[in-house]
Parts: sequence; C-alpha cells; structure tokens
Amino acid sequence: MKEMKTYIIAFKFVCLTGIMSLPLKGYSQDSHFSQIYEIPILLNPARTGFFKDNYRLAGIYRSQWKEITQPFKTISGTIDLNIPAGKNRTNFVGIGLMNFADKAGDADYTSNYLEAVFSFHKNFGDNFSHYLGMGMMTGFATTSFDITKLTFDEDFGTGINSDIPDITSTNFFDMSAGIEYNFLNEKMHFNAGFSVFHLNEPGISYFGNDASRINRKWVISTGLAKSISPMAELLPRAAFFIQGPSSEFEFGTDVKIVLSKNSNTNYAIFLGAYLRLGDAFIPKFKIDMGDLSFGLSYDIPVYGLSEISRLAGGPELSIAFLGTVKGISAGRVYNPRF
Repeated sequence: MKEMKTYIIAFKFVCLTGIMSLPLKGYSQDSHFSQIYEIPILLNPARTGFFKDNYRLAGIYRSQWKEITQPFKTISGTIDLNIPAGKNRTNFVGIGLMNFADKAGDADYTSNYLEAVFSFHKNFGDNFSHYLGMGMMTGFATTSFDITKLTFDEDFGTGINSDIPDITSTNFFDMSAGIEYNFLNEKMHFNAGFSVFHLNEPGISYFGNDASRINRKWVISTGLAKSISPMAELLPRAAFFIQGPSSEFEFGTDVKIVLSKNSNTNYAIFLGAYLRLGDAFIPKFKIDMGDLSFGLSYDIPVYGLSEISRLAGGPELSIAFLGTVKGISAGRVYNPRF
C-alpha cells in the first residue's frame, strides 16, 4: 500500500510541477526556444566564436502556457569571444560562458545552468571559404522546487504526507559537444552541424537514488543564407532534436530586407515564419541596427493544446550585440549570416 502511495505522489509531482525525474526511474527533457538560431551556443557548442566581430553578447527570454497553468519562464544569456589563430589568422578559437534558467509549474521547479564553452574552427580549401568547427561545453547545474506550493489529497483531511522528499534541491555536472561545417562566400553562407547535449546523462534525484537521469539530447541543424538581390537575402533553417522518447522538428525561413548599408550604418529587418511540427506555427520579426539586433517571435499552437489555450501561445524576445576590439582582427573572413 505504501509503494502504491509513493507512485501516486510521484504522479502528482509530475502533473503539478513538470518534474520528469522523481522517485520512479525517469528521464527528463529540456525546455526549448523557438528562435533557434539567435542563441547559437544552445544549438551547437561548435558555433561559439563563429562570427565576424570579436565578441558577442546574446540573451533570450520566453514565457509559455500562462493560459493553462503557472507560466513556464525560460531565460538564457551568453557571451563568447572570437580569437584569430593560425599563420594567416584565418582559423578561430572561440571561448564563452552560457547561463540558462528555467522555472516551471505550480511548485516553481527551477533549473539553472552555468557552463563554459570552447571551440576551434579550422579554415581549409580555396578562397578561405570552408570551416570545420568543434566545440565543447561543460559546467554545473542546480534544480530545485518549492514543496509548500503543492496541495495533496491529504491536505484536505487528517492524513499526513509521509512519502514526500525531504530534499528539494540538487546539483550535477553537465557536458555537451558538437561539430559544424560552414561554407561562406560573398553571396552565400551554408552550415550544417551535429551536437549532443548532456553527454554524461547526469542524474537528478530527490529520494537518494540514482535512477532518474537527464537524457542525452541529439541535435541536427542546417541553414542557408542566400542573396536574392543587392538588398535582400533568403535564410531557410531547420533543426531536429531527439531527447529520449521526445523529438522535435522546427523549420522555416527568414527574409532579410536591407534598409541601409554603408560604412557607417547597417540597418535591416527580418520577416520570418517557422513551424514546429506537431506543435506550433511561429511568426518572427527581427531588426538589425548596426551591431545591435532585436528579435520577437510568438508560438501559436495549431495542434494538441490549441483548443485549451485558445491559440494563445508563447512570446519570445531575443537581443544580441556584436563588438570589435581594436587591434584584434581576423584575416580574410566573409561575414557569417547566422
């Protein structure tokens, strides 16, 4: 009877907090962003440092499902540096830091990651157009929840909740890695990458066992930026994620319209539309103002929860700034579009 009660309590936690790894043997899935190419490190650690300038600051915020339950809030910030290397300064070393925080459900189940990232991009082939990059990300994470915000059947009677965990927070070591190929010239940029997050499948347990783990997340991504006129570019992109029993496929395109481009100003707007298969339609707007850019997208559920949520989805805001340090410049490198 006590074993059955433990299973029931586990089910309550799953329903109320979104925790996928409690007393039972379980596996959890990561939260996601819709603007998959605006925080490159979260797509592939090998993308660290692959941009024309010397440093990049990027941030993204997402809120979801406030019409159904407590809103799920996710935020991430990254900083990465680009250091030229090699005899002709056409190779790159990338170093960076990534922070990721997520709060979900009635019990404020919170995850917080702080990780360091390193990458190396090797130039090869004619015209300085081909790059092969490899990256690794490693650091620590914590998870916690507030059990006082949960209500159980026993709270309405004289019973006692004797099988709930005493531990409400835990921490673990995390590792991820990736590889990516880029081809660039003055009119086109193509990339394709493969990455694995949570390589060590870290364990999360609030009951002193080691049965609950975070699944490895496998990511395949590709993108193309192609000039279609002197003032316009087409940017189709796609990413496929697999994590345990869950999978996700997002694809779509941005159209970049250059408003002004000279030595002093570089303004452009991006109009995009993406589809997360089996889940949501995602319109997107982005504006470049020189080195500063802002992106806004909105998930519109078109499957599953669309009737419950009344088509109200998740807004997402991204921001990025790219800067240059005087005296540090790369060799002949075309401008990456991603």
